[in-house]
Amino acid sequence: MIASHLHLTAAVLTLVFFLLRFVLLLKQSSVLEQKWLKIMPHIADTFLLVTIVIMCLQFAVYPIVNSWATAKLAGLIFYVLSIAFTLRWAKTTLWRIVGLVSALFWFVMTARLGLAGLAAFQ
Repeated sequence: MIASHLHLTAAVLTLVFFLLRFVLLLKQSSVLEQKWLKIMPHIADTFLLVTIVIMCLQFAVYPIVNSWATAKLAGLIFYVLSIAFTLRWAKTTLWRIVGLVSALFWFVMTARLGLAGLAAFQ
């Protein structure tokens, strides 16, 4: 149960850091160059991955073996790729907004999958 709460906290932190960096990128703010803003999102992402591993072990649910876990992992991968597209690869505001919508879509879909699975595994 604690791992679930920590996982939800980590997921929200990754989303908050993504949205903060997105807004700062659109404003072309120099705050984006501050060291803490370059490090903290990686810490939140690592925290998210660690809680995923803990929960997989705790519930004995593994990607590839279990279709629910495989779908959740795929959603996480697409979410991370959407973030990378938005913050690094997209060069125009229009494409950054497309990336934002994609990242939000994958976040919501993966979260919904996670909440459905959480109810089933408890």
